[in-house]
Amino acid sequence: MYTKKLIMMFFSKKRTTLFIAILLLGVIGCAFLLSYNFSENINSNTSNINDGDQTLIFANSKDPLEISYKYQEVYFIKDGQTFSNFLDQFKLNINEKVKVINLVSKEIDLKKIRIGTKIEINSSKINDKKNIDYIIIYPSKERSIYIDFTSDEIKLKVDELKIFKGSKFVEVEVNNSIYQSMTAKKIPENIIMEFIKLFSFDIDFQRDIRKENILTLYFDYYKDEKQNYIKSDVINFAKIKLHNQYFELYRFTNDKGELIDYFDSNGKSATKALMKTPINGARLSSAYGMRKHPILGYNRLHQGVDFAAPTGTPIMAAGTGRIELIGTNGGAGKYIRIKHLNGYKTAYAHLNSYASGMSKGVKVRQGQTIGFVGSTGLSTGPHLHYEVWFNNKKINPMTMRLPSGIELNDSQLKKFKKVKKRIDLEINNETNL
Repeated sequence: MYTKKLIMMFFSKKRTTLFIAILLLGVIGCAFLLSYNFSENINSNTSNINDGDQTLIFANSKDPLEISYKYQEVYFIKDGQTFSNFLDQFKLNINEKVKVINLVSKEIDLKKIRIGTKIEINSSKINDKKNIDYIIIYPSKERSIYIDFTSDEIKLKVDELKIFKGSKFVEVEVNNSIYQSMTAKKIPENIIMEFIKLFSFDIDFQRDIRKENILTLYFDYYKDEKQNYIKSDVINFAKIKLHNQYFELYRFTNDKGELIDYFDSNGKSATKALMKTPINGARLSSAYGMRKHPILGYNRLHQGVDFAAPTGTPIMAAGTGRIELIGTNGGAGKYIRIKHLNGYKTAYAHLNSYASGMSKGVKVRQGQTIGFVGSTGLSTGPHLHYEVWFNNKKINPMTMRLPSGIELNDSQLKKFKKVKKRIDLEINNETNL
């Protein structure tokens, strides 16, 4: 019995061992087959890839991925910069540069391109190569000039904004300064400056203007089809009402529409030989006469008037004439002297800088910007020292008696009266709307 039991146990263990051995052989066989197939697939796929497009694998391909984008740069013409100088900063060949200048010069006078003129450069960059697509010049709000580089030949196109003329009547009560009171009424800055210039022959804006004085303007402006304001044009009528008197001026042109001058109701010209105040928005800080010099420390005759103003404030030529002297002039610092007709000269001292184009012998017109307020020379702060000379003798600019401007003959006076009547009628219609 015992022997039989042992034999049965032996055969039972042998079957288990055999089963395990067969199972292990099966696992090894499957692993071998899988390994063999995987190796074949790799070799096959590698062969296919090598026979195909190498850019899928290799970084040093002959046809790399193209990266491109477009962008826009905005520039403004700087003081003393010409259009030709402006183009030099871009990689245009000489033929392209000459072509652009020739095309643009047919549309605008490049010798008179304004400081601050906006120019856009629209470019494309493919990988590391940059190409200009368009140059867009904005000589005015209603006009833009496109130079197209995208075709084989450089081309020019001009866009003109359709604008419409209108007129506006505004009455302003002075509360703070003239400038602040007028800007509060949304009067354009160039109209404000023109208004001040018109009356600067007769009115000292620092002493004569008081709170509650009334300023009246009737000026032309332009708007687009959507009634958006584009730009202002000219003042047709201007009036200042002081406490005890008033001054009013009408614009008068010839038959061609060219300005003759501004005249009062009686046909007397507003223009005088010289302006009393050749600077806007300044404070009279030192009058003509004896004073203690703020730097030298002793009394001396102050043969001019000082206007305190921030550095960079524009200074105007008090009258039409030619620059007689320009440059550093001792304690006067940067200095300009202009020779006018009838024995008059005007001088401007302590300037920070000169306006573009100013040099000895250059002709300047009345109201033209000739320089900017500074504090050069013997000066304690930014201001304009202004002198008037008559027959080589310095006189008080604030009390001088100025000769009148243009006088209308009989036929011109009749035409002026008709213009005045038309303007008065237009103002009456505006105020009764």
